[in-house]
Amino acid sequence: MSFIVLCAGGHARVVIEALLSCGIHPAAVADRNVARIGEAIGGVKITGSDDDVLKMAADTVELANGLGNRASRSDSGLSGRRALFDRFAAQGYKFPVIAHASAVVASDAQLGDGAQVMAGAVIQPAARIGRNVLVNTRAVVEHDCIVGDHAHVAPGAVLCGGVSIGESVHIGAAAVVLVGVKVGAGAVVAAGAVVKKDVAAGGFAGNE
Repeated sequence: MSFIVLCAGGHARVVIEALLSCGIHPAAVADRNVARIGEAIGGVKITGSDDDVLKMAADTVELANGLGNRASRSDSGLSGRRALFDRFAAQGYKFPVIAHASAVVASDAQLGDGAQVMAGAVIQPAARIGRNVLVNTRAVVEHDCIVGDHAHVAPGAVLCGGVSIGESVHIGAAAVVLVGVKVGAGAVVAAGAVVKKDVAAGGFAGNE
C-alpha cells in the first residue's frame, strides 16, 4: 500500500516528518501545480498532480492531507483543506489517522478519518476529534473536548476540559479556550487569545 501526501506546501513537510517518525516513508507527493513535478519536499519527490492520484485505484493508496490554512478575522481559511479532503474521500480514498511518535493520545480518545496530531501534541481522555482535524505542534486538547470536522488547533493552543469546537474552526497559535466554552462552526480564535465565553458560528474572538 503506497502512501501519498496531497499538496506540496509547508504543512506537507510537517506531515512527512510525522509519518517518518512512525517508520512510514511516503511514496510520493502530489500537487495541483504540475510545474513542480520532479521537485522534492521533505525528501519525497513530487511525482504528479491530484488528477494523477485519482487515476489510481482507491484501494491501492493511502492519503495524507498536506494542505494547511491561513486564517483571517473573518475566515478560518479552512475551505481549501476541507475541499481537498472531501474530493478524495468522496471517491473512496482513505485518509488514515496520523500521529507523530512524540504525540500523546489517550487510550480512549476518538480520532476521525484523516485526523493529524503533530509533534508534542497531547490529546487527553474522552476527547473526540473529528475527520480531517489538525491538532498542530504542542497543542493540547484536554479531557472531554469535542473538535468538529476540518478544524485546526494551531501550535501551542490549549483547549481546556469540556470545550466544544465546531466544524472548520481555526484556533490560533497559543490561544487558550477555557473550560466548557463552545466555539461555533467556522469561527476564528486569534493567536494568543484567552476565550472565556462562547463564540458564535462564524464569529471572532481576540484582538487581531
